[in-house]
Amino acid sequence: VSSCVLAGNAIWNATAIACSLMVMIYATSAVSGGNLNPAVSFALGLTGNLEWPQVFKYWVAQILGGVAASGFALGIHAPHTVSLGPVTPFSGSHAMLVELIYTC
Repeated sequence: VSSCVLAGNAIWNATAIACSLMVMIYATSAVSGGNLNPAVSFALGLTGNLEWPQVFKYWVAQILGGVAASGFALGIHAPHTVSLGPVTPFSGSHAMLVELIYTC
């Protein structure tokens, strides 16, 4: 995914994200039910489908996995970097609203 972003090909960015997410869900479904998002873990905790001690364990694993993945991506693409964030005319609040809508 980071390679697609660096290449600047907007058509393949979404496809790369979707394909990698699909593979990750298939690969982890037997272990965690394919639960890879802290917001989903929170929702499962709220609905009682996942015990809260398990939710916290998932959060730690999910956040550490994200940090490790970003470090790996930075390592393989250094010194080239990409600014990830909303672009004009959108702001951080727009991005958070869209993330909330798509997650729920």
